[in-house]
Amino acid sequence: MIRSFAIAGSFALTLALCGHAEAGEAGTRHAAWQGCLNSNFGIQSRLTGRMLAADAALRACREAEQAYLDALASSPLVDAEEAVQARPALVARARGWLLGRRASL
Repeated sequence: MIRSFAIAGSFALTLALCGHAEAGEAGTRHAAWQGCLNSNFGIQSRLTGRMLAADAALRACREAEQAYLDALASSPLVDAEEAVQARPALVARARGWLLGRRASL
């Protein structure tokens, strides 16, 4: 579990340092996944509680999430096994981002 958090942190750090434009396909897919999460959370949070809205957004954006993980697995950043291992940490970070970021809105 610690390793998956470290991998997830390195993904975020790499994207932050490189920027989406320089991160290539993985950066593009990450931005699409975050956009999907943000949009779906915004809709769902008007209809239900915030925790349920975050879970619903994560479910609705599973395809975009998988596209991001696939792009990471095919990049020089990580291999396929590391991408699979990092998924739980990435989902936890996304849930935290949704709930933390949107708390102030």
